[in-house]
Amino acid sequence: MRQPSNHGDLLTEARECFRRFEAEMEYPEGLTHLSEALSQLADIAADTLSAALQQTCSTMASTYARRVQARVQPLLTQSLVHEEILDHWRTVFLEFERSGFALPSQVTECSLHLLFKRYFGETLTEMSTSRREEIAKLLQAKGFFA
Repeated sequence: MRQPSNHGDLLTEARECFRRFEAEMEYPEGLTHLSEALSQLADIAADTLSAALQQTCSTMASTYARRVQARVQPLLTQSLVHEEILDHWRTVFLEFERSGFALPSQVTECSLHLLFKRYFGETLTEMSTSRREEIAKLLQAKGFFA
């Protein structure tokens, strides 16, 4: 693969990686493309003094994170979803989180609901108040928050 000569070339390559990710986002292979795209965007954002270019990188990351959210949101309403599927999407969200770009609050919320669906069998909004309190006490006892 040739080395890109400027930020425009890197953005073009990142868009191509995102396109390949979107085509394969439901499969583990898609994660490679996502990782490449986000890495390229992070490199561009770190290497430029242009606020507009930094914003373009952030917007691209947010756009694709929202597309993942749109794909995951219907899973949260299903009563039974295989753990492997939930784990895959959690890994996808983690890749976005590791990128360092700020994510829309709806994406973060969806990721949190996915985590609860995976480990507690239901989202926070599906849980009763007493169940949420029980989980909060459990997490507090384990030292996750004060």
